[in-house]
Amino acid sequence: MRYLFLFIAGTCLFACTPSSKKTATVDAIHLSAGNLYDKDTVLLIAHSAAEKNGASDKLFLEGIDKYRNKKNPDGGIESFKQSILLKPQAKAYYELGNALFDKQELREAIKAYGIAELLDYKPLHKVLYNMACAYSRLGDNEWAKYYLVSAIEFGYSNVKNIFADKDLEALRKDNEFEFRSVVTTALSGATDPEKLQWNLFWHEFKPLSFPVSLDMQYADKLGDDYISYDYERFVPEMRNAQFSREVGSEYYHVGLVKNSDSVKTLIYAVKDVIMEGSAPAQYYIVSFDKLGKLIDKLLIGGQKQLDEPFKVATIQQNGTIQIGLFKQVYEKSPDTAGYEDNKLLESKEIDKETYSITADGHFVKQQILLGMNG
Repeated sequence: MRYLFLFIAGTCLFACTPSSKKTATVDAIHLSAGNLYDKDTVLLIAHSAAEKNGASDKLFLEGIDKYRNKKNPDGGIESFKQSILLKPQAKAYYELGNALFDKQELREAIKAYGIAELLDYKPLHKVLYNMACAYSRLGDNEWAKYYLVSAIEFGYSNVKNIFADKDLEALRKDNEFEFRSVVTTALSGATDPEKLQWNLFWHEFKPLSFPVSLDMQYADKLGDDYISYDYERFVPEMRNAQFSREVGSEYYHVGLVKNSDSVKTLIYAVKDVIMEGSAPAQYYIVSFDKLGKLIDKLLIGGQKQLDEPFKVATIQQNGTIQIGLFKQVYEKSPDTAGYEDNKLLESKEIDKETYSITADGHFVKQQILLGMNG
């Protein structure tokens, strides 16, 4: 499942990728109220604490008794957090999320569910469904829909509850026809093995917040959100000219731009890791049909060759893509000197392009009228 791939990738990163947090000795790192939802810290401690912790388990069971049996969510929250401080476990974060939800502390509940998901809670669809409910309660219907579809595609099948749950009322009322269509489509594809890998892939791309500008600094936000080689059929850059795996680059999720029953439009990034220094990323916007077949693709950020203009894209809520074309001059040629200690002397915009996304997922270049570009 998509979360298993991310879990494996995350484990390798902690073992192989140096950073101030990840190379610190485990003994020096502890969970506290201030970092209870810090993903890097939780993962590092969880991976190092494989042995059973009786005190943590006892506090977890006390929390269950308070929350489930005695109907005391406040007491449950206290015990779940104490259990987590001793040993972070998926089950404790999941029940913490439930207790916080009952208290209508929805944003913190979402954080707790997110860590439960990260720690591979089973069954996963229960976490995803509860996150959909929390976002619906908050009125964030885009995220609510995303997590509801994810829950269905990962095994949630209580149709009656989907259409009656008061926690999803805001999402249903937002557009009842679309809600029914989205749910029906998700249910019809949930057991189709041919769609499974595609669903795993596109669900890893979270909806973007607009407007978003893919400038040279955006690469700093990519973090460790790598795309697994399991999905190379959707990312052709992962294969070189000899159709072998391209290991000189890293591939990152950027986000979801368009999400309809028939079209998914997303953006991913490619970074060269062979060249000296931090080479600018390339950004591709790609549309697929509902089965994962390529519809259209466009390079909207970075450059393939150094003699080409450097592209910087800004994407608007309505799908408009504005691309600035820049001439960049470095102190030394990056081709031979790389980017490390190589100062960017000039970055001058020489042209701009505008694209729109059609209903069927194609990227259409717009004509810029004379006098509109000055």
